[in-house]
Amino acid sequence: MLATALLPTLTSAEGLQLSGGVDGRFTHENHPQSDEVELNGLFLNLRQVWADETGDRWIGVAQVDFDHNFESIAPYQLYLQYKGPLGKWNARAGLYLLPFGLLATYDTERLLLTGIENTSLGIRQDVGAQVFGHFGDWDYALSVTDGLSNIRFVDSRANPVLSARLAYVKDDWQVGLSMLIGRPWARFEPLVGGEESSARFTQERRLALDATKSFGPLTLRAEASGGTESARGVWGGVVLADYALLPKLDLNTRYAYWHRDGDSQSIGLGVSYNVWRGLFLRVADNYEFGKREKNAFTTQIYFEFSHRF
Repeated sequence: MLATALLPTLTSAEGLQLSGGVDGRFTHENHPQSDEVELNGLFLNLRQVWADETGDRWIGVAQVDFDHNFESIAPYQLYLQYKGPLGKWNARAGLYLLPFGLLATYDTERLLLTGIENTSLGIRQDVGAQVFGHFGDWDYALSVTDGLSNIRFVDSRANPVLSARLAYVKDDWQVGLSMLIGRPWARFEPLVGGEESSARFTQERRLALDATKSFGPLTLRAEASGGTESARGVWGGVVLADYALLPKLDLNTRYAYWHRDGDSQSIGLGVSYNVWRGLFLRVADNYEFGKREKNAFTTQIYFEFSHRF
């Protein structure tokens, strides 16, 4: 009786939210030349918010991705979060995206012109615990994870990964400073295409500076990062620009550079058209040059939905 009286009563604040998406692509590549039609991904996401008498307190998220014609089925995010007063501090435990660089605020998994984390870090999400929130104009995040990324077996070669980000945020711009230290299971992909990726445990030390700024219809995002990788120097960055030509038509561009045993650069240009509600048609051409030359022209049909029960 006493325990019941002391514990807060939790109720569903918003109902269960189900969202998802379908990502179909046709890609033409050279070096070597190939044409491929595939269901690049299908995902389902469940989100539940519980509240007590003072407001929203607990948030649960579970997302599963079915990628590459269902050849890869794995959780993308799976965590429970406790929300402090007014969101000034939050605690999260489970599988989540790492608070590093642009990835902390801008997830490009389902876009044709993406961020650079698959090339630079080789890891996007991990299992662990995170504290994050804001004070005044500052956002902060501190995370400790197990370093196993998307593999789920015990391996003594993995060390915990410490990542953190501190950002100054105003209405239409923000600047963030991030760090990452650890020995994660990292799968490094080239700047264009993923068929030549390599995976290994890698001792990483990274610093990154990211910035986001809006100028009316134009949004600029940039990240510069560098550090060491198994005692070798690595560095590079990415610039993403999106311009709203019309209410439903966007022009997208990307320039990326990364140095790892040689220099690689890529230039990307694309358009995105919102056909109807959550239905998008996207076309993009990505050209990589330097240590490796490759061109990929991709057409994407993407549909996303959301329903609250």
